[in-house]
Amino acid sequence: MAIASGYQMEGIFIQQKCIKAVEGKYGEKDSEELKTELDEYAYCSIILNLSDYVLRKVGKLSSAKELWKKLDELYTDTTLPSKLFLLEIFFRFKLDLTKDMDENIDVFTKFIQDIKLTRDKNIDDYSPIILLNAIPDSYSDVKSAIKCGRDQFSLETIVNGLKSKELDLKSCKGNK
Repeated sequence: MAIASGYQMEGIFIQQKCIKAVEGKYGEKDSEELKTELDEYAYCSIILNLSDYVLRKVGKLSSAKELWKKLDELYTDTTLPSKLFLLEIFFRFKLDLTKDMDENIDVFTKFIQDIKLTRDKNIDDYSPIILLNAIPDSYSDVKSAIKCGRDQFSLETIVNGLKSKELDLKSCKGNK
C-alpha cells in the first residue's frame, strides 16, 4: 500500500517544481539536463513515499512518468465490479452518531474520492442525496429543514445543517 495518496504526491511534485516530469509535459525550451534533473526529483519523491511492498510490485522503472503510470495501473481500479462494490457500500452509508460529525463526513468524503477514482462523473450529483438519506431519524428535524422550501441543495448545505445540529445537541447537554 502506498504511504502518500495521489493528491499528496502531486502536491510534492508541484512543490518541488517537477510535475512536468510525471506528466511528461516539458516546455520546448527545457534542456535535456533540466528534464533529467526534474525526472530524478520526481522519481525520488515517488520512491521515498512507497512502502517496500509497493516498491517490489512496481520493480525498477526508468522514469518518473513510467513509475507514476505503473502505480496508477496497480491502484486505480476502474473495473465495473470494483465500482459497483464501492457504490453499494456508499449507498448503504449511515451516519454513526457515536462519532463526531467531522469523523462521519471524513468517511463519507473518502467514499466520494474512492468512487471518483473509478472515473464516475456523476458522484457529485448524487452524493448530497446519499448523505441526506444517511441522516438517522433522531436528526429528522435537520433533514426536514434541508429539504423544505428548496429547489436544490448541496453537500455543503447538508454538512452545515448536521454540524449545527451537533453543536445544538452539545450545547443542550452542557446546560443540563
